[in-house]
Amino acid sequence: MSGLRNEWDLIRSLASGVYTVQDLYARAEAAGLADRAGGRKRIQDGTEQYKRRVRTALQQAKRAGRAHRVEAGQPAWFIEGTPARPRRALLVWLPADPSQAELVLGQAAEVLASCDEPIGLIVADPPWGLGRDDERSAHRRVYGRNQDQVVGGYVDVDPAAYADFTAEWIKVAGDALRPGGYLAVVTGPQQAARVQTAAEDVAGLTFVNSICVRRRFGLYATRRFVHSHIRVTLMCKGGYESRQRVFHRPEEMPRGRNGQIYAVDWWEDIPEERRNGLLRYDNMLHPDLASRLIRSTTNPGDLVADPFLGGGSTLVACLATGRRFYGGDVNPHSLRFTMSRVLAEVIPALRAQAGRTRALARQLTLFGPEGRLA
Repeated sequence: MSGLRNEWDLIRSLASGVYTVQDLYARAEAAGLADRAGGRKRIQDGTEQYKRRVRTALQQAKRAGRAHRVEAGQPAWFIEGTPARPRRALLVWLPADPSQAELVLGQAAEVLASCDEPIGLIVADPPWGLGRDDERSAHRRVYGRNQDQVVGGYVDVDPAAYADFTAEWIKVAGDALRPGGYLAVVTGPQQAARVQTAAEDVAGLTFVNSICVRRRFGLYATRRFVHSHIRVTLMCKGGYESRQRVFHRPEEMPRGRNGQIYAVDWWEDIPEERRNGLLRYDNMLHPDLASRLIRSTTNPGDLVADPFLGGGSTLVACLATGRRFYGGDVNPHSLRFTMSRVLAEVIPALRAQAGRTRALARQLTLFGPEGRLA
């Protein structure tokens, strides 16, 4: 940090992130600003002059919109770029780990390649490449909805380029996974075989499951059976018997005659994400789907990624289940919608749930373990 002329230069030189005032004092010391003329002089409140200069520069940065105060317990997104076109965003929710959620603007392969640690699970709901913008497509009618309530900027894939598109991002996904990590790709039944083939042949992943998720409102058809489900292709990095592979049977799944959880690959209890009357993203997953995948294949604290962020449902599920999140999208409106959704909907709901949990714990303590008044 040599060459800084004053404390304002110091503030402007900082990368996006979270800094305490003590951090800024230490950086001023390291840059030699404390030894400027009068820097060590004690002022009225007993602190040194250079610390006053740091605080003054910080106030200037706040007035210029370059810095914001983060209150303990108050969540905020720190944005690199502009609010209209964020390039990167970090969720800060003190005293929680400020690195628990990070968003990046970019193509799926770019997002995954830029992750700086191995990933435990990649949940992906890529464009399905069904020619939805083609007037002749049988799939066009399913997207008839009030576009005033749909976030714009969705980027589809040309069906003719779908194979190359899939192979490219899945190859990077395989490289980004930790040994034993999972790739879970959500598609229509039309593209599931292509995804599995790319995962096996291009990325060297191992097949685990093909999960059918019931779709209650499949597109009506007269010349074929109605597609009444979507598919989750679940692959892992390494052998099927690898001890590095995590698998937890979800508690909410059916039980066999002996009471053991019977983890089936037919999921008919996942609701569709309708968001009636609310702004929504094109083709949003329901958080319950992402949550079941996350809870089954990772442990709390593990890193989960989603390179097709969309409406942020995977992030919502990670926040609710105590997993760290890294993800992105080629559409900047996806990042903006997700950031707003987290602050306006998700964190208030999590706080309310935490309050109910604390109240229940107090009630159990009051009545004692056997239900009698303690």
